[in-house]
Amino acid sequence: MITMVATMAFSLTSCSKDDEKNNCDTCSAMLQTIEICDNGDDTYTLTVAGQSETIPVGELGGLSPDEFIGVICDLSNLTP
Repeated sequence: MITMVATMAFSLTSCSKDDEKNNCDTCSAMLQTIEICDNGDDTYTLTVAGQSETIPVGELGGLSPDEFIGVICDLSNLTP
């Protein structure tokens, strides 16, 4: 997971909140969609460039999913 976040940290992004009914947040980086969705069981599905990984709530570092995807967006706006 850290590799995915680091990869996204050096790309240009835009972020948005998806429809509330699917409980997903997204960012776009380098023409790829980055999405985190609440599975409803204290796990989340993080999808980057078409590859998905299920992560437990503890791996969000105490952040909400919205805050977590916001950090990814903020890091992605940094230039190397």
